[in-house]
Amino acid sequence: MAAQQPVEKILVVDDQADIARLLVLQLQESGFMATWAGDGEAAIGMLDGDDYSLALLDIRLPKANGIEVLSHIRETGKNTAVIMMTAHGNENLAVECMKAGVVDYLSKPFAMDDMIQRVMRAIANRRVLLEKQRLEQEKDDFVSMLSHDMKNPLTAVIGSIDIIREGRLGAVNEEQAEYLHAAIDSCNEVIAMIDNLLDIHRFEAGRMQMKIAGYGAAEVLRGVTRRFTRIAEHDGIRLKERLSHETPKIAIDKNAFSRVIANLLANAVKFTPEGGEIVVSCRCLKGAEVPWSRLPGYVTLPDGFTELDCFVQVSIRDTGSGIPADDLGRIFERYVQSRSGVGRERGGAGLGLAFCKMAVESCGGIIWVESEAGLGSEFIILLPCHLNDTECNGQ
Repeated sequence: MAAQQPVEKILVVDDQADIARLLVLQLQESGFMATWAGDGEAAIGMLDGDDYSLALLDIRLPKANGIEVLSHIRETGKNTAVIMMTAHGNENLAVECMKAGVVDYLSKPFAMDDMIQRVMRAIANRRVLLEKQRLEQEKDDFVSMLSHDMKNPLTAVIGSIDIIREGRLGAVNEEQAEYLHAAIDSCNEVIAMIDNLLDIHRFEAGRMQMKIAGYGAAEVLRGVTRRFTRIAEHDGIRLKERLSHETPKIAIDKNAFSRVIANLLANAVKFTPEGGEIVVSCRCLKGAEVPWSRLPGYVTLPDGFTELDCFVQVSIRDTGSGIPADDLGRIFERYVQSRSGVGRERGGAGLGLAFCKMAVESCGGIIWVESEAGLGSEFIILLPCHLNDTECNGQ
């Protein structure tokens, strides 16, 4: 049996006693719990002392006017919905109140049937808003749980496996070492998924802290590709670097950018068959050398981006299964994976590329992919040169 909805409490705030009593009576007959405050100060005291779903609030009140009461509701964080009541001629003021968070307004005199309908609509909208806030809080709690209750134990598992793999608890043969390596790689994949989910959540909530500074692209790329050398060799894939050491510095958050490259390399290894090749490259481009006309429609250029004259282009190219044309426009969305079924087993949650896009854009750059099904893929990142290092000869 469904739980019964609690009776909604409504506060009528009006200094005209006859109108207020009539409103309270009509609201009570409609199934609400209604009370009355005759001035602004009384209303503030009652709002502080109890939780009201809705306030029917007159603009002109003694002691504290309706605008002051509305401000108090918002400043104290109350989730009380507000319908303003105003006499004819005050509609402009009511519109301003709506901009401040009022859900509706009534012009006096008003029909009771219309007032009840507006009240019911405001109550229903408030319920929807509260449910949305509850779901958002559940999402925050879930993300926090991922961080503490899943990621930390996995880190401990990796440490324990590593102790065994290094032979500190007894000799380990080559085959056993391979299985232990595979276990560590799988744990690291899960941790990467959790990190991507956490940071996507932080980006969307505006809580992602980026420490932007100037770094040499070749240095950062080399540090990441070194970690993937063994994985690529194990899968029979050639991992090559074509890094220009004369490129200007780029303004990035080093940790976030390193994870971007790691996500792209992990995808490249996953979708490249044995005997294939992955090439990591970077070079400098002058503004006139950038293929602006080839940029896909899903790429959003930052303000003034095309007016810059110094860029560093980073590329991860593979000879894997490629991406179907229908997927290219949505591959950077959350929980989206290519429908290509060619190659070895697939995995992941479709979060890595969404993180890549958010991180690159937060560094003032753009990212896109060029690919054909069966012919491999090339993920391209274009970042402005660091402000203090803008000499670009083109490559």
